[in-house]
Amino acid sequence: MKQVFEYGKYSYDYYIEFAERKTLGLEVLPDLRIIAKVPLDATIDEIEAFLVRKWKWLYKQLAELKKMNKLQAERRYVSGESYYYLGRQYMLLVEKGMNDVVKLERGKLRLNTTKSTRDSIHNERLLREWYEYRRDRIFKQEYLKALKYFDYPQIPQLGQRVMARRWGSYTSDGKVLLNPRLIEAPREAIFYVCVHELCHKISHKHNELFYRELNNRLPNWQRIKDSLEIRHG
Repeated sequence: MKQVFEYGKYSYDYYIEFAERKTLGLEVLPDLRIIAKVPLDATIDEIEAFLVRKWKWLYKQLAELKKMNKLQAERRYVSGESYYYLGRQYMLLVEKGMNDVVKLERGKLRLNTTKSTRDSIHNERLLREWYEYRRDRIFKQEYLKALKYFDYPQIPQLGQRVMARRWGSYTSDGKVLLNPRLIEAPREAIFYVCVHELCHKISHKHNELFYRELNNRLPNWQRIKDSLEIRHG
């Protein structure tokens, strides 16, 4: 359901998603769509009052996403660009080297290349492979830690999938999928998404049963989720 939110000189389209939930939530997607997730009985006045209360968060989120989208579009994989890894921002330093290697060193993301330091295609491949290796290892670590909160006799398979609107997914055939971009977020956020998706084995919907299970296993999930959406959404 599409609506228009006006606040001062600003005017934004936003979308309402009604669901079986008790609280109002707000999400800004990478494509800058604003999603208000609200209880089934919420009114437009209640939703827009909530948007006003969240205005500072919303404005900051939109500004950061616009900046990030512009940065992504302009990436050349050369020294001076910044990249997120496990919740921290690192400046890329590209240097000529005897071997192709990427490593974190002294607060920098150092890329040594056997080719030209301005070979963006080669540099991009090296960075992509570096991220892929660490995603596989860290996602598995956090997933195994999350599984200890459950006593499932059959463990859901873990996988990855690029998703525009979600950090994770629990599929109809019983798999937990994580958004590769989660590697940019802190470990606790990766862990939270794993717990969140594992709760969907109990209830596929975001209903009272689901939130009861999530609250029982991770009482501070809302703080982690809000931080994830603000900094990396």
